[in-house]
Amino acid sequence: MTSSMTLYCDEYHCSAGCVLFRFDASTPQICILRNNRSTEYVLPKGHKDLGESIEQAALRETYEETGWPCEFLPTNIVTRAPPPGVSSGEAAREALGATREAIAVTLRNLEGKPGSVKFVFWYIAQITSTKQHQNTQMATEDLEAKFMDAEEAIRTLSRPGDRDVAKRALELVNKTRAAETAKGSSNKS
Repeated sequence: MTSSMTLYCDEYHCSAGCVLFRFDASTPQICILRNNRSTEYVLPKGHKDLGESIEQAALRETYEETGWPCEFLPTNIVTRAPPPGVSSGEAAREALGATREAIAVTLRNLEGKPGSVKFVFWYIAQITSTKQHQNTQMATEDLEAKFMDAEEAIRTLSRPGDRDVAKRALELVNKTRAAETAKGSSNKS
């Protein structure tokens, strides 16, 4: 039996964020945030603004909270989203270089608060500049952005859900990079 629930716009929060990568070291690095008010280590994310797409919110929030200009990182993912013009069906399929697809959605129950359900859409991004911008955070934020070796960043994150998302992002990035390397090697043969 299938069940469903309808939530109206005043009953949920919609947020988006990114696992932000940098590749100038021998191993991939992930940017995590230290919340100086709570001392938690988290991934960058925040609320979607009115009129903004979820994808736009993910990149904007990541930039605002980290100060790093960024873009979506093309990765090979398995998704239930069909290619344009193809009947949807139920089967998962591989999407090569799916740059604008969320890799995960977190559902948080914020019991006791108005709009007690929060959806967080997660994407994979990479920096587009070697220079971090200053003073990009909202006045209410006190976050310190730090790039770390990806494995260390995953271990440092405070929330199990953030660790799971970052781990999955790293797996997808490593798998995509390995496929690109193998493809490059076979083209040279």
